[in-house]
Order: sequence, then C-alpha cells, then structure tokens
Amino acid sequence: MSKIKKELSQAARQMMSGVVQIRVEGYIEEDIQSVLNPAIRIPGRWSGSGFFVNYKNLQGYIVTNAHVVRNAYKIEVRSMLTSEERFEAQIVGLVKQLDPDVALIRLLDSELERFIKLAIKPIEYLELREGPSPSRGEEIKAIGYPMGMVEPNISGGEITNFISGTEYSTERYVTDAAINPGNSGGPSVSRDGKVVGLNTAVMLDADNIGFITPAGFVKIIIENLIRQNEPHFAGIGGLLQKNANNFNPLLKQSQAKGVIVCDVITGGFLHAAGILHQDVILSINGNEFDRHGIVMDQEGHYRHKNIYDVMKLIPIGEEAEIIFLRDGEIKSSRAKAMRNPDKGIVSRPILEERQYLEVFGMVIQELSFEIIEAMLEVDANAQIDMIQIIDQKKSMLVVSHIHQGTQADEMEWPAGAMIISANETKVHTLSELQAVLEENHNKPVLLKCRNGRIGYFQAQ
Repeated sequence: MSKIKKELSQAARQMMSGVVQIRVEGYIEEDIQSVLNPAIRIPGRWSGSGFFVNYKNLQGYIVTNAHVVRNAYKIEVRSMLTSEERFEAQIVGLVKQLDPDVALIRLLDSELERFIKLAIKPIEYLELREGPSPSRGEEIKAIGYPMGMVEPNISGGEITNFISGTEYSTERYVTDAAINPGNSGGPSVSRDGKVVGLNTAVMLDADNIGFITPAGFVKIIIENLIRQNEPHFAGIGGLLQKNANNFNPLLKQSQAKGVIVCDVITGGFLHAAGILHQDVILSINGNEFDRHGIVMDQEGHYRHKNIYDVMKLIPIGEEAEIIFLRDGEIKSSRAKAMRNPDKGIVSRPILEERQYLEVFGMVIQELSFEIIEAMLEVDANAQIDMIQIIDQKKSMLVVSHIHQGTQADEMEWPAGAMIISANETKVHTLSELQAVLEENHNKPVLLKCRNGRIGYFQAQ
C-alpha cells in the first residue's frame, strides 16, 4: 500500500467515529395527493447519514443532507461510539429546495449529555476543508451508512470531474466512490483529515458516478443557518447571456470577453451596483470571466467555475467589486452581496408551510413549483398555462383539488384553474381571498379565472 493510500485510510478510520446514522419518521412530501391537497399526509420512514461538524465550538451539531430530514417529525441519531443507543435530534435549519442539499441538526441538550456519558471515547468533530478545491484525480473516501447498515461503511474513489453551478443550482464534485441510498449526508474525506464535501446523490442507471457538495458551500450554509435559521446564497440579480465577437461593434469591445447583462432585477445585486442593460461583466472580486461566463483553469486544476459559483461563494452582506464594460469604457462599482428578490411563484417543499383554503368544495393554494410539477399527472394543458407565468412578480391562486359532490364539482370546475378575482376584486394571495369571502359573508361569490372560466358559488 502506498504511503498516500495508507494516510488516507488512516484518516478515514479516524474520522469514521464522527459519522452517524440518522433515522427519520416523517411525511412523503413528493406524494402528488399531498401536494394537491395538503390535508392528506402520507407517513414514511427512511434513513441517511451525517457527521458531527467542527465549527465555532458548536457542540452536538450534525451536518446532513436536507432531503434526509425534510418533513421529518421524529429524528433519531445512532453512532458507533454508543452501541445501538438512539438519541433524539432536532432540525436547526435546512435548504428547502435541496440546492445545495444541506441541513444542520443538533442533539437535544439532554441527549448530548447522555451521548457523552455513554460514548466509548470523545466525539470526533470533523473539520470542513478550506482553501483550494480538490484536483481531478485526488483520492477520497466516502463514509456513511448505505442501505440501512448498522455500522459505517467506507468506500474509496477519486474526484473525477466538476459540474459548474447555474443561476438555480450550485457546483458539485463528481466522484467514482460508491454513494448509495442511505449514504446521503455522510462526508467525503481527504488524507489531510478534512471533509472535502457532503455526499449528496448517486446517478441512477450509471456506473460509479456520485455527487459531492463542496465543503465551501456547506460552510456558508451552516453560517447562514446559525444566523438566520434559513440559508440563502448571494445571487447575481439579473439575466445574463454569452458574449460573442459579433457584438464587438455594438458593445465597442475589441474582443469578446465577459458576459452581457440582458436584464437587471430591481432590488438585486446588479441593480445595487448600478449595472445597466447591455453592460458587460468582466470580473467579480478579481475573478475574470471569458465570454461564456467561465473562470478558466481555476487553481491549475483545468476545471470550470462560472459567474454564478463565484457569486454564491460571497457571503451575503459582504461588499463585492464588479468590473464592467460600458460604451467601450471599463468601469468599476461595488455593492453588497444579496439574495435575489423573491418572485411570485416559489417552491414550497415543506408540508407544514403549504397553506390552503377549503371552500365551496375546492382546495385553493398559492401556486408553487411543486403544484406545477404535480399538475402533469392531472392536466398537462393546465401545467403549460402555469409554466407561462412562473416569472411573474405576484403570486397566483390555484384550485389544486375538487371534492366530489360539492358546488365546484357540480359546476365541473377543474383542478388547475387559476383564480384572478373574487366579486370583481383582484386576488393574488390566500389572505386577499379570505378577506373577500369574509366581507361577503352569507352572499354569493363570483370567482373568475385566468382563462376566462367563471364560477358562481352560494354562501355555505
């Protein structure tokens, strides 16, 4: 065995005692019935992995994947340090949309005290790796509890590739180390005894391809969770397009470098920095971009890192410098990194947050990406209508379920109808609709939909 492999194996065995199994009882939020009618809750059980994290002297805090604990109502932790004892944990916070797929949980104070008393040795808190990213071909070990195993499993492999982030997703490392169901949330570690990243997913129907969330993103998420109890990354605050030499006369550029701003979102980072339509972003915090928005050959590893990755790794509230081209002149500006402003249509993966009204035999919710996805199984044409409005700034009310034998059923109102007014008053939120219903108590209510459909409902 080579010295490097021996060092890596020794580091993995040492760090293995800081990895835990997480057993969960919760609700299956992806179930279509639950999405369209939040009163229906489908219980389930599953398991994953996690690890005690060394971060600012926190005690009993565990990093895992968000999908492991999302919509959980009971979380138990097991460790090789405490035989088969179970310890209750609670959620500190998580990335609801699973991008990146990171959550932070903690043992209850009394449970941490009990854990320390029963453990055969002190808790091994694992440290997140900082500095340069791993290089392609660097060996790692993935640790976790795959397939519900009662003891931690160590699988070996390499960092084989990198996947750049987008406006909506974060960067990932690709590995050929075996990452199986149940392994999610465990650490991938390097021979220096640090956590390279968080085991996140396996590519189904592909051999030896798994994904790791980089430690740098995990660290930012932890910091945001501790401060705000809800994590957000900094966003660019606009729409970008690739540059090309065809634009040279228009943009007064000598050659195509940087990316073109095609839209600036009011209240976002670009807006705060005074960036305008058709400005060309050349660099952010010293990271220069080619015409594709890529920072090439990062750290000598021959990999891509794009403008979205650069922006997400700037802590919210920290000032960032942006260099840009306007009318042939290079200019600079500074603004604080901030999250992108919310749009009207959002994601609501947490079942407890799916608010709804049940009236006239209908379940009415504010439109979400989960409802749009579920609507494919109900009415594909209604889904197409929904997709057309996902960029609007205000929310939209949608009929997500119809109860049989009710007024709505008698009028053959379909699930997927999007309500725009009640008794000639525009309504965008459940509270606005509720106010109209209360104002017209014991009176008929005329509802109008985006496609022109009407419904005339008698007071209940």
